[in-house]
Amino acid sequence: MMKTSSAGILTALLFVALALRLYRLNDGLWVDEIITWYTYMRLPLAEIPSAYFSENQHFLFSLAAKCSMLLFGESVWAFRLPAALFGVASIWAMYLFAAESASEREGLWSAALLTFSYHHIWYSQTARGYSGLLFWVLLASWLLVRALREERRSLWIAYAVSAALGVYTHPTMVFLLIVQAAVACWYMIRRGRYGAVPGFGLGALLTILLHLPALPAMLQVPHDTGSSITAWKQIILTLLREAASGGKLGLTVLAALPPLALAGAGLYSFLRNNPVVVVLFAGPPVIGVATLLMLNHHVYPRFFFIVFGFGVMIMVRGLLQLKRAATPLMCLFLLASMVLIPRVYGPKQDFESARHFIDAERRQGDAVAVTQVTAMVYRNFYSVEWDEVTSNRNLRDLANRSERTWFLYTIPEFLRSNQPEMYATIRQKFRKVRAFPGTLNHGDIVVCLYERARGE
Repeated sequence: MMKTSSAGILTALLFVALALRLYRLNDGLWVDEIITWYTYMRLPLAEIPSAYFSENQHFLFSLAAKCSMLLFGESVWAFRLPAALFGVASIWAMYLFAAESASEREGLWSAALLTFSYHHIWYSQTARGYSGLLFWVLLASWLLVRALREERRSLWIAYAVSAALGVYTHPTMVFLLIVQAAVACWYMIRRGRYGAVPGFGLGALLTILLHLPALPAMLQVPHDTGSSITAWKQIILTLLREAASGGKLGLTVLAALPPLALAGAGLYSFLRNNPVVVVLFAGPPVIGVATLLMLNHHVYPRFFFIVFGFGVMIMVRGLLQLKRAATPLMCLFLLASMVLIPRVYGPKQDFESARHFIDAERRQGDAVAVTQVTAMVYRNFYSVEWDEVTSNRNLRDLANRSERTWFLYTIPEFLRSNQPEMYATIRQKFRKVRAFPGTLNHGDIVVCLYERARGE
């Protein structure tokens, strides 16, 4: 039973969390949100469960967002509202799991750190399934721990429902369920009780039934392939070189050593007292990355959000190893998190400002070119009839026909990897006029201009 004081603190945290996640919920969308809007939000509600055009479909979120927009009207804040509510709910689930697996004190500290976490607020204000995924991860983990201990049928049913809804929210939930199944097998073999078998069986059945309407479409859509292995190798090599040379990244690595030491202390403590937390933290990323790389699938950093809650718990446990200094340092961590919060607000990608800038600066006869990401956004979402270029030759032909050619792109690494010749032309021939920043990392909308010289 939760203490009255703990209940009061948790309630206050949830109200603060809600306020932080509703504030400026109407700021500009980023490309994945925009794709979800024009691909799924324009469908009738009844068609969403069977619609699957790409991996951008997060079924449970799409259904919740569509219901929200039907109820409150078509607006960015209504579109994002389910993600914000799932984000707040995940803080409650964080407390439940941490209090069950560690202590009530650690549950409150973990909930507090999530409440003021920059990344948690960012994902809670993103119209995607990630905050919902975190909620189901923590809730299912809490139910699993209780079900393994109490062997109550109602707990196994609740676990099965949570697990199925988690997969229906985001498929990476499967990586956690594989680890949880291994934990349950270990408990069953050790104790000779097999109540987990029908629980996992029911979860698998519900998962299949939920995905059944979309299964034909899912089997026809190719998965998202790309140069993930090369990109990750390059990132790691760059970090190692900079660390060895004492560059800026090396200083960043040195600054990260104290948090890493705290995380190590937390991991060691859980390994000694409750190794299940460590398994739940380390298992899904290892299985997930190995699986995605074998499939030659992109490995996006957001895929690691699935274990964000366990990571927070481990940091809290590491801080507690400092005994008397633990509470002051935790307060310092919270204060540092609060200082970062203002940076989370603003457009995630400022497509609208870039569009208004072009409208203001464009002259009669100017061409405006977009490609890939910017083409999808401006042509499909904003219905702007700018020229879509699909190759470097298209871009050069357009530039040769116009006195001035504007070019808009975003996420430069994506453009460089998929259109290296076009990227080289932009760097050599075009002049960067302006960049419109957003809160998405490397998500600036870059506006470039090529002015054809007389006689060309």
